[in-house]
Amino acid sequence: MPNTITFARLILFMPLFVLLVLVWHENFWAFIVLVALGATDWIDGFAARKLGQVTHFGAVLDPVADRASQVVVCVTLVISGILPLWILIAIAATDLILGLIILAYKRQGSMTITYISKIRTTFLMLGLPLLLLGHSDFAGHEVVAVVAFYGVVIGCLLHVFVGAQYAAIVIREGRAGRADPRPLGASAAGRPDADAPNRRG
Repeated sequence: MPNTITFARLILFMPLFVLLVLVWHENFWAFIVLVALGATDWIDGFAARKLGQVTHFGAVLDPVADRASQVVVCVTLVISGILPLWILIAIAATDLILGLIILAYKRQGSMTITYISKIRTTFLMLGLPLLLLGHSDFAGHEVVAVVAFYGVVIGCLLHVFVGAQYAAIVIREGRAGRADPRPLGASAAGRPDADAPNRRG
């Protein structure tokens, strides 16, 4: 069930969102779909834990769906003229550079989520839907659009900062691993380290 919800985000909600914005020009309903998309992101994770259906496939699929959704939303908003192109470039370039660094240093495992990273996610998750809502037709939508725009800008700047922070961690860990690849208790020549504990009885 959780993976089904994740797939639904990719094959149902995303195409519907694109059609609503670019073809039908229904920004308000696109905003509703975007809110539903965010809700399913929480629901699939909650359902997986509640039903005891946490799998490796699901753990890999969920962040892929999150990133794909974010890219589709940003590209759609740029095409529609709602989101400036430089924000999309900044977010995409940060992710690309970080991904290349991770591949170069062959880092495995997930990154520790920092407090700043959570703030970044909050600004982007709230700012993008509200930016879309601000371009709908209702009284006061201009105020919503301005506030949402600056929220997205803050989220974008934090995204770049967090990406640089993660990149520094990967590079530092990678260099530390390459500097001392020998197993614990062994010297550079492969002989037992004089300071290692004597394990003979």
